[in-house]
Amino acid sequence: MADLSSYRDEFPILARRNYLISASLGPLSRRARAGAEEHLDLWERLGPEELWLDHGLPRLEQCRSSFARLIGADTDEIAIVPSVSSGLSSLAGCIDWRPRPHVVLSAMDFPTNHYVWRAQEARGAVPLVVPSHDGIGLATKDYLDLVDERTAIVNVNRVLFESSFIVDLPPIIERAQEQGAWVVVDDFHGSGVVPIDVHALGIDFLLSGSLKWLCGGQGMAFLYCRRELVGDLHPTVVGWFGTRDPFGFDRSELLLRKDARRFETGTFALPQAWTASAGIELILEVSVEDIRARSMELTAVVVECSDDLGLDLLSPREPERRGGLIRVRVPGGPQGAERVLHALFERNVVVDRRGDALRISPHFFNTPDDIERCFNELSRALLAG
Repeated sequence: MADLSSYRDEFPILARRNYLISASLGPLSRRARAGAEEHLDLWERLGPEELWLDHGLPRLEQCRSSFARLIGADTDEIAIVPSVSSGLSSLAGCIDWRPRPHVVLSAMDFPTNHYVWRAQEARGAVPLVVPSHDGIGLATKDYLDLVDERTAIVNVNRVLFESSFIVDLPPIIERAQEQGAWVVVDDFHGSGVVPIDVHALGIDFLLSGSLKWLCGGQGMAFLYCRRELVGDLHPTVVGWFGTRDPFGFDRSELLLRKDARRFETGTFALPQAWTASAGIELILEVSVEDIRARSMELTAVVVECSDDLGLDLLSPREPERRGGLIRVRVPGGPQGAERVLHALFERNVVVDRRGDALRISPHFFNTPDDIERCFNELSRALLAG
C-alpha cells in the first residue's frame, strides 16, 4: 500500500477522531484553515477594491484552473456555481425540449438530479428513469435502450452516492453521441477519488464541488461545459459575473461571456475560494491516481471486515466497480442503524447512515488500522444493542 501517512498531520481531526466519511464531508486540512485565516486577515485589513480585485478574483481563477487540471479540462471551460443544484438548473433552462423531450437519468441518481429535470416537465421535458435491479448498480444496456433520437440529455451520476457503484461511461457517451444527445455527468462522488478526463471521454457537461473528496468545504461548486457548446447555450438564470464586463455596470444590454463563465451569476462566496483552492491543490499534489490506488486497497479492508462481522454488503465487491465508499447494512432497520451510528460517534468513530446502512469512506490519509478500529467499535456497538 502506498505510504501516504505523512499527510495525516495535515488533518488535525485525525488526532482526536477516526474519520471515515470523506464521501459526505472532507475533513478540514491545516492548509484550508490557513487559507480561511488568510482571507479573514485580508478582509480585516483591506477595502473591497483591494480584497476583491487583488486577491479574491485571482483566488477564484486558481479554483477554476485547479479544478480544470483535476478533470482534464481547460480553465475557460469551468464556471464556479453556488451548488450542483444551481448549476444543473441553469443548464436545464437552456434546453429547448420541443424537438427532443427526453432526459434519461437513473433510479440511483442523487435526488437533486431528479428534482431539476422534473422541474423541466412544465417546459416539455419527459424524464425516463433507468432502473436498478439490485439497489446497488445499474446495467449499461438499460441506459442504451432509452437513448434515441428523442433524447436531449443523458444524465449520469458517475459514482452512485449510496452504493459507490461506478457507471460505465464510455458506451453511454458513444450512444448519446450517435443519437445527437448531450451527456451531463454529476461527479460529486467521483471527483478527487476516481480519475477522470472529460476531453478524452467526450463528456459535454460535468458538475462537482469541493465539499467531499476535494476537502475544500461547503459553498463552492463547478460546472464544466465543453468549449464547442458554449455559444449554443443561453442561460436565463444570469448575473453580473456572467457578463463580459461585470465592472462596467452597463444596463443597456445583456452580453454574456463567451466561455463557460456565462453560467456564473452573482457575488461569489469568497471565503470558500481560499478553502476550496487549498483542498484541490492538496488532492492534485497527492494525485488522483495514487488516491484511487489507496482507496481500492482501503475499501477492500472494509469489505473484508464487513464479511467477518457477517454484515450485508450494499456496494460492489469488485474493486474496479466501486468508488471510495462502502455501504453495509446493520441489524434493526433504520432505527438500529441510527443507534449504532451514534454509538460510534461516542467512540470517536465518524461514519454516516442512509436508511438501514452505514456508509464508510476512507480517504488517502486513512490506514488499515483506522478501519480495523472502526469495526472493532462497530462490533461492540452491535453487541451492546
